[in-house]
Amino acid sequence: MDIRGFKLEVNEMVIKPMLSYMRECIGDGGCGFNIFHVLKCRRLLFVYLKRLSHIKSPDDAEILGTVKTLVLALNDLNEKTEYALLETEERENICDVIQRSAEECGLQEEIDDVTEEWREW
Repeated sequence: MDIRGFKLEVNEMVIKPMLSYMRECIGDGGCGFNIFHVLKCRRLLFVYLKRLSHIKSPDDAEILGTVKTLVLALNDLNEKTEYALLETEERENICDVIQRSAEECGLQEEIDDVTEEWREW
């Protein structure tokens, strides 16, 4: 699994848009989240990718357990921002990274959206 490629995608497709939006909101009284929320989101995604890359003999249960852990943590983080952090663009990009990385790790079960069962964003 090419963890570096996925990390670059997280930075480009998730983190940069969040930071850009945050900068746009500064004069408008804020956007509901701050730099610490963005960095926490990045860290959660990076930890997820690292955990996937360390799975020695991947099976669907272990991969989906790793996905579930991430999605529940993102749910909590998004709730702390009163659901402002994970908007449509970020949500789609995060789901895409989670889906493709799970498949690249070895997910065999055909699931259109591995996050759907637990995702609240």
